[in-house]
Amino acid sequence: MSNMNDFEFYHSGWNKERWELNYKGQDKDMVIPEELIAQAEGEFTVAVSAENSNDIESISIPKNLPNVWLGTLYGARGLKKFTVDPENPCLKDIDGVLYTKDGKKLIKAPAQMTGKYIMPEGVEELEAFAFQNSNFDEVVLPDSLIKMGSSVFQYSSIKKMSVPKGIAKIEDNVFCDSHELEEFEFTGNVEIQYSYSDMDPEMEQRISGESFNRPAECYILACLKTYPNMEKCRRKFIAAAKRGKKEKILEYLLSTAPERKAEKGTFEINVLEDGSAEIKSYQGEESVIEIPGEMDGKTITAIGAGAFQGNEFIEKVIVPEGVTRIQNNAFKGCISLEEVVLPESCTAIGVSVFEDCKALKKVNLPSGIRVLARKVLKNCLSLESLDIPSGVIKIEDQALYYCERLNDITLPEGLVYLGKECLYACGFNYGPRLEGEWGYSKRKLYIPASVTQIDDGGNGIFAAYPKAQELFGVFEYKVILQVKKGSIAHRYAAKKKIRFELV
Repeated sequence: MSNMNDFEFYHSGWNKERWELNYKGQDKDMVIPEELIAQAEGEFTVAVSAENSNDIESISIPKNLPNVWLGTLYGARGLKKFTVDPENPCLKDIDGVLYTKDGKKLIKAPAQMTGKYIMPEGVEELEAFAFQNSNFDEVVLPDSLIKMGSSVFQYSSIKKMSVPKGIAKIEDNVFCDSHELEEFEFTGNVEIQYSYSDMDPEMEQRISGESFNRPAECYILACLKTYPNMEKCRRKFIAAAKRGKKEKILEYLLSTAPERKAEKGTFEINVLEDGSAEIKSYQGEESVIEIPGEMDGKTITAIGAGAFQGNEFIEKVIVPEGVTRIQNNAFKGCISLEEVVLPESCTAIGVSVFEDCKALKKVNLPSGIRVLARKVLKNCLSLESLDIPSGVIKIEDQALYYCERLNDITLPEGLVYLGKECLYACGFNYGPRLEGEWGYSKRKLYIPASVTQIDDGGNGIFAAYPKAQELFGVFEYKVILQVKKGSIAHRYAAKKKIRFELV
């Protein structure tokens, strides 16, 4: 049991309304001494902390401690119960959970409590962090509840939650970090106060699973049902749900979409010097587009710069035989585009043509292509395989940058140049962590001896990760290169300390 010598107790602030109580003892049962608290007078709050907060299993509160703020102990992972002296006029415990005496505020539920917790009717407020790191499977909230503090369920293991109608406003962080939620609903009209000034791109990334914050799907779905910019962002969210494989979210977004009839889109052309024409622009909301091979008596031989850029509706596009080149940015940012069919007549694909086509899964590169242009497939997050034609001699800067699912790729014999960051964070050197590995994927890539130039600018060709903790600051590449002895690729691997095999 703890004693007086295990504590530091001192006031902070000029008016002595706040006192700091720091527990330095080793006992897992923290018993706050009544004699210690008697040093404070008047109305005051005690901020409790512990140097070994995760080891604390119980906290006993004396009758003369009026208000408490638990500081580091809100997240105490080993905490099993609170005990409050029955004579305390301000606080009480109910089955080990800490409440205010009137029962209107729940201050803290110990993290080690498990199973289903039914909160008493009459509780009106949950203190910030009240269920942080909680191991409850389900918490049943009473209809009397009207306020939930910041991060109440942060990092909890809760699986089921229904928010009562009395809650009119909450912060996004209340449930954002409850990753194990399986069932969730807002029963009333709740205003969610998001922490981002522009929430639209963050919500898109949450849906796709690309955000640093990865809330449970059921929570995201509940947010979408009251999301203020839904119609503005619906197409982006649909595309994100597809690439993130969020089936329930996708079903909701599609089923609640306003009915519309996609009228046939219109093309505008430019007549070229040789008498042929290029597609200058397209206006329309069709999901499948078959570009005409001829318009106004002119053969279509090119797709113009930015012709389809930013279209949110196209899911598949078929480019006709006879088209020989596709100009810069032609399909950039087509967020719903999943498949592109290119003709063998095409021999030139420009800069950033498919950049940020995050849903793109399938594209055939014609055999006549000689260069993968700069940023041509940058951020194509859904692309899993790519056949690079045997005639390709250059892969330019960031051509396949952040194609994070791209594992199936072979570099052709005859390839001469690898540009800056051209393969950075592709699936084979990034991707999901393999079993037994502390880092990310560790796959093999053959670099032909024909490669005579490797531009190591920017972040380099491949993604790298901090090695073991004892070597913090040292980076290791999660790829094994297959190279021929004495080749440029061999020298590059040795210089960069990338694991390699001689073939």
